[in-house]
Amino acid sequence: MDVHARDPADRIKQLQHCINDLISVLALPAMWSGGEPSRIVQTLLDALLRMLQLDLVYVRLKETGGQTPIEIVRFAQSQQDIAQPHEIGEILEGWLGANPQEWPLLMRNTLGDRDISIVPLGLGLQGEIGVIVAGSGRSDFPQQTERLILSVAANQASIGLQEARLRSEQKRVASELDQRVAQRTTELAVANEELRKEIANRKHAEDDLRSSEEKHRVIVETANDAVVSMDETGAILIANPATRRIFGYDPIEIIGKPLTMLMPEMMRKLHENGFKRYLATGKRHLNWQGIELTAQRKDGQEFAVEVSFGELTSDGHKLFTGFIRDISERKRAEDQLRASERNLQMTQAELARVSRLTAMGELTASIAHEVNQPLTAVINNGSACLRLLANRNLEPEVLRRALEGIVADGTRASAVLARIRAFIKKEPADKNPLDINEVIQEMLVLAGHELYESQVVVDQQLTTDLPFVLADRVQLQQVLLNLIMNAIEALASVINRPRLLLVQSRINESRDVLVEVSDSGTGFDLEIDRVFNPFFTTKAKGMGMGLSISRSLVESHGGQLWATPNSPHGAVFSFTLPAIEGTAS
Repeated sequence: MDVHARDPADRIKQLQHCINDLISVLALPAMWSGGEPSRIVQTLLDALLRMLQLDLVYVRLKETGGQTPIEIVRFAQSQQDIAQPHEIGEILEGWLGANPQEWPLLMRNTLGDRDISIVPLGLGLQGEIGVIVAGSGRSDFPQQTERLILSVAANQASIGLQEARLRSEQKRVASELDQRVAQRTTELAVANEELRKEIANRKHAEDDLRSSEEKHRVIVETANDAVVSMDETGAILIANPATRRIFGYDPIEIIGKPLTMLMPEMMRKLHENGFKRYLATGKRHLNWQGIELTAQRKDGQEFAVEVSFGELTSDGHKLFTGFIRDISERKRAEDQLRASERNLQMTQAELARVSRLTAMGELTASIAHEVNQPLTAVINNGSACLRLLANRNLEPEVLRRALEGIVADGTRASAVLARIRAFIKKEPADKNPLDINEVIQEMLVLAGHELYESQVVVDQQLTTDLPFVLADRVQLQQVLLNLIMNAIEALASVINRPRLLLVQSRINESRDVLVEVSDSGTGFDLEIDRVFNPFFTTKAKGMGMGLSISRSLVESHGGQLWATPNSPHGAVFSFTLPAIEGTAS
């Protein structure tokens, strides 16, 4: 893909091919969502091998979280396997060394019985995740666009792998927390049971009391969470050894001191007022079980904790005991996961916008036709006025009608451009009650020139008084335009029978709004559901993402999109959307 080709037409084709490959690479995270690292790597290798026509591509992921390193290699179909993944890894490590920062930009060496050029790229900012190496026997490899695609692919893979690791870590942390909660609940249940027995039997047996106290001491001292008890004045009476690890204080340092010393300055007065109010009224303003608060370590560092407090009355005095758990690591993992999810949603929105831009490129003739009609009418009305002025035969009523026509046609052209601008803008979904028939007719008008040029006969069977659907207009326009343009292309090869396009809307048996786009084209010669797979296409210049994106958009609205054969010829694409109260007038 030499972007410096002298032939402009070849250069445009090569740039288009590069753009398509970049879009395909940018779309990969949508397939990786929720996937394991091995699946992410395999999908990446298959995509790069196909896009760049490589002889081999190799990935090694470093050990993390106790998991063994992952090594995977892919060879071109025309090449027989020349080595196992670990053998390739040993060869490459001998060439490249262990430090990713010292890797050359390009190497050429013998692998098997032939020379290949290899491009090593680190995964992660410092190659901390692993390495990806692409190799080709071509003498001009890598070209500028190939290096760009490899760099983008490495970045996308780094993000996807980091997200997979975060998900795995989140699951591990959640599992550990669940186990600790279950363990602590059991310990608390045992402690509470022992305390109950201690109060009930203290007058009967001093030995039983001492035994219960000993059990309580063992539980508190061996607990992983900080256990702190205070009296009615707020002074700390007991602190277990875990207090040192969590707060940095030796237990003896805080005995007799106010509990507020474990809180940030801004929270101390609030705690004192709330505690006094509880002692006076018995009313709590906060839940004492599993509440998340901010604590402060001895060095002044603030961190998130989960606190559960219990209350005990003995000899007319209250004793408060709290279990304090450091959850700062869990909160950081949750924040990182939420940030990754937000990044994945910005990527999906950009992919949908690129798909709309591609569709608008295919409709260039239709757009020109839609804008040209009102502009031609404006020119004709203006020319008529000029001729009448030249002949001094311009009556006021004639002038008024001509000017009204000019204003109406100018407004019409402006509306066409406004619809196109809204269609290609990158904006978040904005769901509102919509008349699906109105959206269908808008898209048929937009594709009108394409339908006319392709000699396609359109039959609209739209049920009136349909209920509204709650949807984003631009996203529904994208789905309908994709189905209409696919039908036009499927009808292009039809010669000896009419080229028919049928668009229907109605309420189905589940009381959902159903839309069907049927054609009398070539139909399916493969498994029907495969047409919705990402990157699967029967078009020479297609990306293979239109139907996949359309299905995602419909499902995000709570509906379904599917395809069936249209007997005797063609295909039917159908989708449903939940109906809401109210009908379209």
